[in-house]
Formats: sequence, C-alpha cells, structure tokens
Amino acid sequence: MPSTPGDLILEPNEKILLATRPLFLWEPLVLIDIALIVASLFFAAPATASYTLSGLAAVLAVLLALWLFLKWIPWRARWYVLTDRRVIARWGVLNKNQAALLLDRIQDASLTRPFPLSIFRDYGTIHIESAGEHAEERISGGLDELDMTGASKFYRALTDAQTKD
Repeated sequence: MPSTPGDLILEPNEKILLATRPLFLWEPLVLIDIALIVASLFFAAPATASYTLSGLAAVLAVLLALWLFLKWIPWRARWYVLTDRRVIARWGVLNKNQAALLLDRIQDASLTRPFPLSIFRDYGTIHIESAGEHAEERISGGLDELDMTGASKFYRALTDAQTKD
C-alpha cells in the first residue's frame, strides 16, 4: 500500500492506487544552508577572524533554515491520492481539507510536463475537467490542476482506472 496521510477519509472497500505530493526541491537548499554554516564557522576561525562575514553567513543560514521549515510544513500536509473510485486532494496543517472527485465525473484529463522541472522526480501538472452540478465547487476545491511528482505514473493510473470496465 502506498504511503498516504493517516487521516485520509476513504469510503468502505475503497482501495488506494497511488498517492503523491507536489514538487519541493529542498535538497539543494539544504546544501546551501550547510555551506552557509561551514562559511560561518570558517570566517569565525582565528586565522580569518572576519566576524562580520561569519555573522552574516550565520544569519543567512538561520533565515534559510527557518524559511525551509515554514515551506516544508504545508508541503508535508499536501497529498494527491488516486483510488479505484475517486481522485482526492488533501491539504492543510491545522485546518485540514479534503476534496474528492469521482472518476465517473471526470470528462477530460491531460498531462503537462514543463521542462526543465519534468526531469526532477517526474514533475508535471494534471488538468482535470469534470461534469456535474457541483463541478466548479470541486474544481475550486483544489482538483482542477494537480501539480505533483510522479505525474506520468499518476496520469497512467488515472486513465487505467477510468477505462477499467
């Protein structure tokens, strides 16, 4: 079973086919943060003794770490889940939201993979158009454009689930 949020609300006997998240390229930023910490320590050493540069590098490292943490929290709470019946978007840290769209209601789905982001973790955007009385409400609830990693795999699984009959 794929990794999913623990508080995801599923229907009885509903099976999760795929779960993914939006793209967040945190690795290069963590490396920059580490480089700033090393620079801070280097400039604070007695041989260089440039406390202004050391302090500036330390402040930048703390600010970058704080910014990363504040961006990581909502990213960690955002999920796109494909089940055998629905496409579900889940987001929110304190106020948790879940929007679902029945596979039967999806009229059109398309995949856009922008370069150069598409080379990182199969990033892409799945555009979904749906039918029904409440389509605009569902779409405004976070299910019109799904920016995610593993987009090609999600799109294949979505089209397979729709044509399963």
